[in-house]
Amino acid sequence: MENKVVLFDADSLIYQSVYKVISFGEIRAMLQNGESRFAIELEILQRGYDRFEKIAFDIFNEIETKYNITEVKYFFTTCRKNFRKKIDSQYKANRKGKSNKWVNMLRVYLLDYLEGSFASDEYEADDLIYYNTQLLNVDDYIICAIDKDLRQIEGLHYDYYQLKKQDEDGNEYKERKGFQYVTKESAENLIFEMMLTGDVSDNIKGIYGIGKKKAEKLLQGKSKYGKFRVLCKEYKKESSEWKQRIKTNASLLIFK
Repeated sequence: MENKVVLFDADSLIYQSVYKVISFGEIRAMLQNGESRFAIELEILQRGYDRFEKIAFDIFNEIETKYNITEVKYFFTTCRKNFRKKIDSQYKANRKGKSNKWVNMLRVYLLDYLEGSFASDEYEADDLIYYNTQLLNVDDYIICAIDKDLRQIEGLHYDYYQLKKQDEDGNEYKERKGFQYVTKESAENLIFEMMLTGDVSDNIKGIYGIGKKKAEKLLQGKSKYGKFRVLCKEYKKESSEWKQRIKTNASLLIFK
């Protein structure tokens, strides 16, 4: 089997790991039994870690049916001084909800104790993954993530998002999306598509009225130069400052 380094975008897995990891009834019972708040927090943290470890190993077991894993690197987003905020103060400004205490606690714990864990004050997990792919040959890594933005990177991907399915008897089960090879052309198409549509989840505005389907239609069959011309044409329609808009969105959306 081929040897592969797994570059794991672990942020989403943290959320899965703490989701409903303990019930209010259990917390109430622990308090009634005289457990301290500190002891309860330790219990929640331990359960979250155990679930993270179990899900991760399940994913690695699936990958190892086809490839030999030589190393795993886990990437997390802390980003206290996110460089994109310096480019656009409204970056992720739509995410003003209170951060999840248990997610933050588990992230800190994993960064301290999980071997092969990485984070940065300036760069997000997907930026760090991109940087690591530049240090490896394209055939040497697997990007393990559910983040669509990482499909900008050529190479083998493993999407650990679970889809609900039904068997022949109507019984429901879950199955991960699994392996996908992102070609250089596919990665390029996604970059141009995102430049047209923007990214709602990160509060990056694209061209008004252009969604995924329209972007695909505009770019279909075009050369790289042709795609760039489409980009310029659509941005020109919207603003006299179209060059700066392209530059700003490229800095926010494209890995460098």
